[in-house]
This record gives sequence, C-alpha cells and structure tokens, in this order.
Amino acid sequence: MSFNDQKAFLRSIHPFDELSDELLDELAKKIDIAFYPAETSLTVCGAEVDRFYIVIKGEVKVLDENDSVVRIYREKDSFDADALLEGRCDWHYVVSEDLICYEIDRESFMKLFERCEKFRRFYLMDIVERIEHLKRRELDSGMGDWMTVRVSESYWHPPCLVKRQTPLQEAIRRSVDMGRSEIIVEGEVGEYGIVADSDLKRMLAEGTFDLTLPVGAVAHFPLLTVDREDFLFNAYLTLIRKNIKRLGVTEKGKLLGILEQIDILSYFANHSHLITVKIERARTLEELREASLGYLTIVRRLYAQGLKARYIAKLISEINRKVFARLFEMILPEERRAECALLVMGSEGRGEQIIRTDQDNALLIREGVDSELFVPYMERISDALLEFGYPECPGKIMVTNPYWRRSVGEFKAEIDRWIDSPDEESFMYFSIFFDAEAVAGDAELLQEVKAYLFSRFDGHNDIYMAFFARLTLLFETPVGLWSSLLHRDRHIDIKKAGIFPVVQGVRSLALKYRIEALSTVERIKELTRREILQESFARELIEAFDALSYLRLGVQLKAIEEGKTPDNTIHSKDLSKIQRDLLRDSLEIVERFKGFITRHFELDRLPG
Repeated sequence: MSFNDQKAFLRSIHPFDELSDELLDELAKKIDIAFYPAETSLTVCGAEVDRFYIVIKGEVKVLDENDSVVRIYREKDSFDADALLEGRCDWHYVVSEDLICYEIDRESFMKLFERCEKFRRFYLMDIVERIEHLKRRELDSGMGDWMTVRVSESYWHPPCLVKRQTPLQEAIRRSVDMGRSEIIVEGEVGEYGIVADSDLKRMLAEGTFDLTLPVGAVAHFPLLTVDREDFLFNAYLTLIRKNIKRLGVTEKGKLLGILEQIDILSYFANHSHLITVKIERARTLEELREASLGYLTIVRRLYAQGLKARYIAKLISEINRKVFARLFEMILPEERRAECALLVMGSEGRGEQIIRTDQDNALLIREGVDSELFVPYMERISDALLEFGYPECPGKIMVTNPYWRRSVGEFKAEIDRWIDSPDEESFMYFSIFFDAEAVAGDAELLQEVKAYLFSRFDGHNDIYMAFFARLTLLFETPVGLWSSLLHRDRHIDIKKAGIFPVVQGVRSLALKYRIEALSTVERIKELTRREILQESFARELIEAFDALSYLRLGVQLKAIEEGKTPDNTIHSKDLSKIQRDLLRDSLEIVERFKGFITRHFELDRLPG
C-alpha cells in the first residue's frame, strides 16, 4: 500500500479524519503493517499494551475472562485506545481470521492524542457521548443540534400587559398602540389571562361587546406559558396539542413576553403546522385523508436533519391524535361521543410509532350503554384509517373486533383474566392495553380502568410481574456475534434484538412501581427520579433506545422509497461503518439492561 493509499485509508476512519494533513503525514511514515495468522493471541487480559491496531482485512475476537465473545472487530475497526491510555488490557484479543492490520506504537498515538483536540475528545467520551457523536457524524449535518434550541434563544414579543380592572376600551387602545393582536391580563401573583382578537369578534357577533367592561371580565385564565429555559420544540408541541397560536414566556413565574407560532416556525421549517391546520379545518373524510398523508414528508425532513427519533415520534404522535380525534368527531353522533373513549395502544399509545405499521386501537364504553350502538361507527372509523394509510392489524387488535370494543366492566373482567390465567396471548394483550391512551371521547373511562389495573398489584403479585418481565429476554441480543452480522447475506431484526427488550423491560418496571407515564423515555426518567435506575445508566439506555429507533426509521424510510413494505430488518450489507458502531454500542447497553432486569426481578429463580 502506497503512502497516499495509507493516508486515504486512515482518512476514511473516524476520528483519524480529524487529523491535519501534517499529522496524517507524520503518522503514515511511522505506522507499520503487520500480518497475524488465525488463532494468534494479540494481547491477554492484564498484560501491558504498547500498540494501537487498525484492521485492514481479517477479524479479531475480544474475549472476556470466561472466554465468551464480547465483541468482534473487522475492516476499518480499531482497538484498543482505552488499554493504551491505561497501560493494561482488560480483555483477551484473538485473531479469528487471518489479520492484516496497521499498528501504531504508543508514543505515536499519544502524540496524536496531545496535538489534536478532536481526536483526544473522541477517545475520552463516555458511551452516551460516543453514540451522539457517531449519529452526528453519520448525518454529516449541522442540523443535528437544533433540538437543543431554548426558548431564550428565540424571539418573543413584549406583552400588552394590563390590570384586571382596566376598561376594555383602554386595553384595546394599548394593544393597538403596541401593534399586538392580544391583550394579556395580570391577575393574582404569577397568574395571567388573555383576550384575543377572536374573543372581541365573537363578542361583537353575539351583541355582548361593551367597552366599559373591565378587561378581566372577558379574559381567559390561565394563559398557557413556557419557561424561558425550556426547549423551543416543547413549546411547539404545546401549540400543536392545544391548537393555539401563542404562549407566554416566563421566568420564575414572571411574564417576560409572548412567543408566537410563526416565531417557532422560523426555526422549524417542516410545515407540520400546515398539516394540523388542515386537519382541524377538514370537513370531509377526503380532506382529512389528504391532510394526514403529509406526515411522511415531515418525517423525511426531520430524519435528514438529524432529529432524535423520539422527538420525531412526539410530533407525529400529536398529528396522529388530531387525526383520530377529528375522525371521531366526524363519524360519531354527538350524543354517542361522551359514552365512550377511543383508545390507541401499543407503540401508538406510547407515542413511539413514526411509520404507520398497523392499527392498534380499542373502544372503551360507558357501563350500561349498548356496545352494539357503536358497531357501524367503528367500522367506518377503521375503514377510514385504512384509507389514511394505517394498515389493518394482523392480530385484529382493532375497534372492529368485539374483543376490543367493550364496556368498562368488561375490560376490568378481561384484565382479571389476563392476570389470573397468564399465557402468551394474555401477556401480549396486557402489554398492549397497559400502553393505552384515550385520544377522543371521555378519557376518564380509561383512567378508571387503568386505576383498576394498578390496584390488582397492590398486593404486589410478584410472580406475575416476574413472568411479565421475563418477556424482556424473549429475543436474543446478538452482542457477541458480529462476524455473523457482517457477512453480506446476514440481517438483524432490530426491534426484537434491541427495541423490544428496552420497551418491555421498562414497561415491567413501570408496572411494578405504578408509573403512569406511557413513553419508554418518560418511564426511564421517572425510574431515575425514583432511584430505581442509576442516572448514568438511564442516560445510556435512553441514547441506545434512541439510536436503535433512529436506525430502524432509516431502514423503514428506505423501504418506502423503494416501494416496499417497511419492516424492522437491517441488512448487514447496508450498514456503514458508523452505523455498525452505533448498533454495536447500543446493543451492548441493551444486553446490560437485560442483565439488570434479570437481577431486579430474580428471573433466574423462575421455573423453566
């Protein structure tokens, strides 16, 4: 390999691509090319390390003290900076396929470490930072950090602030002078209300407009607010969720200004607001269908910009809920809507479904109301969702199935059956329902049933919870099988290998500790607050879950572009070096989490 070839090869590997031409030249002059036949032992556990390796061709297995494979290195992989920095090795490295590699002596490596800050920083990162860093490298975009934008970094407007007793005429004059379309009314300490132009127009239309009234008499309390240090994206979600155009910006309860939707959209040019407006204004099923189909464009843009999968899911979840709610209003007569609750379940209930894979929904009916009254409406809703791009659930977990269209009492009885007679199907149904959220109708019906579900575990019921938690181990996480994954004809189901174990393990902990949050990440955060999970490990778990979800989304979007049905399969031939590293690091965290679940629920003590 020529000198220039050496430089090109090194520059194709991160973080060596961060080195200057001068440093690369120096390195290329000093590195050695070595050959080791299969079965050669490169280093043993506890031995001193004086070289850094970069694989050109071949394979190296990393073994623990029990000779179990913990990692496999192949072309363009490198190892072991940690051992080089610490002076000793914690693993046993064995050549498993004839190896050709670059070797960098300790002195040369340390010079790079000292002279290039980006190079040094990469090797000093913890696993969470490394996953984030690799994702940014994979995206090769400066947009990856836009989710960290705070409200304080955006523009907001000075408020037209008046006292409650201010006459309406004076308040309007002040708003005109300030060029504002809203009046902010100051109430008790830390309390604010709002009068919008639409309120004044309504009063005029109703003949109730009286300029002598105190403005506090016509104001809406409270004004929805956001703290100046909150994320701008969270403010945007609030605007979408509440269907409003502005928020108050506060600091320690004091109003600082007014943040408008248009200000936020100057940061987020993804047109999601147009979709939500179209959904709200839809008067026919066809108009609603056309509005809902625009979600995929948003997903593609946000994915390309490097937005974390969970934030994309949050936004799409809000859009989906608006679709469900509007569909519910359009199809059910008004007198029927308060007698039931439309539920979304599973990943949709957790707010984690981005690509529409299937319908997981149910109808919860008020006790004493005839369930047959809802049959024609549920069939129309299901047919409409099918037209909107929500595929039929293969397991028929849908409102058209009488099993998932029940009264409050019937669902309680079914929960009893799931718990008292556990089998594969009942565990699945329990899991799906546990993640249910009401998106239309009377949400208190679901609150009543969820309260009953949790009450069944007031006496702990440790045996059921342990068997429920054991589902976390249902599928293998292939941490030590990288050689099989990297052959061209191999593939991995990323949901089974990584995403499901995190979702199910966290769901099991949420059940045990009566955590009502639905999303996996929010459950992890609550487990951290309750000191069930250590904060550092929780951060790793969230980042691993995010990385796996992000990789799956990329695969699904590619399948859609190719006209295929999206699934959870990642083919090894399609993985870039950085994607492979992301997958490897994330699955290692998942494997450690499975070990935590095993110990926490004492799964080793369960009968086979």
